[in-house]
Amino acid sequence: MDAVTINKMLEARVKDLAQRGPSVKPEDRKKAVMRSLGLDPLPARTNLKAVVTGIVKRDGYRIEKIRYESIPGLLVTAHLYIPNGKGPFPVILNPHGHWQHKKVEPAVQARGISLALEGFAALIVDSPGVSWDRNDQNERLNIGDHNDWFLNLGLCVQGVYAWDLMRGLDYLESRSDMDCKRVGITGTSGGGTATLYTFAIDERISCAAPACYATSMEIVPHNGCLCNHVPGIMSSGDRSDILAIRAPAPICLIGATVDAEFPMEGHQRSYEKLKAIYKSKKAESNVRLELVEGGHDYSRRMREAMVAFFREHLLGEARRGYVPEKRPMTDGNGNPFQVGTAPVTDPRLMVTPWFDRQTKSFRDLLYEAMSKPQPSPYIASERLVGWARHGRVDKINSVENLSIHDQTVAAPSAYSILLPIEDIDQRLCIYLGISIPELFAQLLHYGLPCGPEGWESSGVATLASDPLTSMIASVKTLVSSASPEVAPTKLIAAGEVASMTAMFLKLLRPSLEIETSHAFGGWEDALSLKIRQLVQPGGRYLQWPF
Repeated sequence: MDAVTINKMLEARVKDLAQRGPSVKPEDRKKAVMRSLGLDPLPARTNLKAVVTGIVKRDGYRIEKIRYESIPGLLVTAHLYIPNGKGPFPVILNPHGHWQHKKVEPAVQARGISLALEGFAALIVDSPGVSWDRNDQNERLNIGDHNDWFLNLGLCVQGVYAWDLMRGLDYLESRSDMDCKRVGITGTSGGGTATLYTFAIDERISCAAPACYATSMEIVPHNGCLCNHVPGIMSSGDRSDILAIRAPAPICLIGATVDAEFPMEGHQRSYEKLKAIYKSKKAESNVRLELVEGGHDYSRRMREAMVAFFREHLLGEARRGYVPEKRPMTDGNGNPFQVGTAPVTDPRLMVTPWFDRQTKSFRDLLYEAMSKPQPSPYIASERLVGWARHGRVDKINSVENLSIHDQTVAAPSAYSILLPIEDIDQRLCIYLGISIPELFAQLLHYGLPCGPEGWESSGVATLASDPLTSMIASVKTLVSSASPEVAPTKLIAAGEVASMTAMFLKLLRPSLEIETSHAFGGWEDALSLKIRQLVQPGGRYLQWPF
């Protein structure tokens, strides 16, 4: 098995599904997204225990420092920027993305100030946990690391963040000075991710402006931050398909002209796809695209475009491209000086003191979720992917007793198939909702004799097809000289990943006898063994099938 070839197939698969669109019925699309986020069913709307811990008064607005519990024991910290006056004020939810100082980052402060001066109440909610923000300003650090592969078993960072934002809106609904009939949401990068998913599943939000995020997966399927990778989300189609769950609600895509991860071309493709969907609903004018000179950011020009969009759709004003910022402030990466904002270390901006930040962690929430599985049938044959459409699957000549082994263990025989577990792009597997062992099992099923009928004609390569294929097969010691007409009767697996691969393969080939070096009793074993490649994306929603 060649990891380079497999990774190319995974990438092609993601692009293909993005192009094809949702595989679930229209009436089930919202539920499918919620399931991917780990929010099906939604958690109970328990007592928020919301407290305003202090108020910072400024010229033309004030900042209320708010703490609440979106889930019992899970600390959420936020700033609420409120214009001077009585209100009620329309509301803009602000997830902030991967900024070093979360809600007190100058560019994030500037967004709250700009919105407040335009007559909006802006709730800026700290993202849960830690990524690049391991510092004293991170009041939610104790929740845990964003880069935790195991959360994808049944609860992901974006699901937690979306719920934090939804509960923040619950809190605002309890206040007479907030107009929660007029609600928008905006964020950039990781905040754009949270914007997309929260908007898709919460119909109280009227309009959305994701920045530097909602690019088509047809263009770039790779995103560096693990927390962007939502388990099995490709069943819901491309990012434009997820936004379109809310059609014809207004959407403004904001992109940068120089952004390798979320490129201009990706925004243009999402815009084209959204326009087509909205045109069918006679609401084409509800979709707009703003491409701003510069890089991955939430710059002043981006803020001005965002304000124009919300003034149009929440205040009923005429359409404008930009609304000049009333007090020009820090211009993101182009001009990062703290113009008009407070220093990130200003103690007055802290919602909680360091000694009062007790909270549940991501792992606590995951253990709770795994203890309450939401079973759905696991039908191995229905989960088969036509991998030959995306690349070449080598034909494997087998012996009666076939062996497979992990990179980390010794081969159980001279002719054992090496599983390149360390070299597979697991992030793409997460998008596709398939674990690395399940992926290997499917490739073995197709490559071995007596596979699915008609599979060979759809693209499986034989060992003699070309010298390169033969060389790879030789290097990986995939086969013996046995006849390709004979399927193996026994599979011997050495290593944890190989053992689970064998268990998946037996679901596809029930007559196959397997001998494994490791046994498993449930998806939770991946947690106890601490081997990330064992993670089954969305495992909480699959009955243990073995």
